[in-house]
Amino acid sequence: MVKKLLFLVLIIASLTYVVLLRSEKGFKLDIQEKGDSFFEGLKIVNKKDGVTDWILWAKRADMTRDGKEALLSGVEMKLERQGMTVSADKGLYIIETRQISVQGGLRASNDDYVLTTSHASIDGSKGNFDTSEDVKIEGRKFELTGKGMQAENNQHKVRILKDVKATFNH
Repeated sequence: MVKKLLFLVLIIASLTYVVLLRSEKGFKLDIQEKGDSFFEGLKIVNKKDGVTDWILWAKRADMTRDGKEALLSGVEMKLERQGMTVSADKGLYIIETRQISVQGGLRASNDDYVLTTSHASIDGSKGNFDTSEDVKIEGRKFELTGKGMQAENNQHKVRILKDVKATFNH
């Protein structure tokens, strides 16, 4: 009986050693794959000087093994000072810098307009919203389309970078 127990312990120790060895040899989690650790119903509140700056919700957040990034799905972000809500299918949240990239069915809106594009980087603390993709902005009396955009929402500046087309309605 002791021999069987010792043999079983030896097998478990060997398997543990092989698993640890494989994980140290570069089997790093690809951010596009589902991770071992995840949150469902994630909510992140970022405050500046005691006032809510932005709130991020995600249906699911898969963490990288090093815990520095999270792949988000079902993303919604409220930029409080800008009065803007951003929603997207997917996102990447870099925990240390609080930078967010969102993609897939991206829609940003406030009381005055709706912006749609396929991918954007958002810096909530600076109010910046940048993309190199096709952009469409629809307001009550206008529509803008183009390729690439840089928005500085804290200073209320928006630049469509090229192929700009504007339509104004009366």
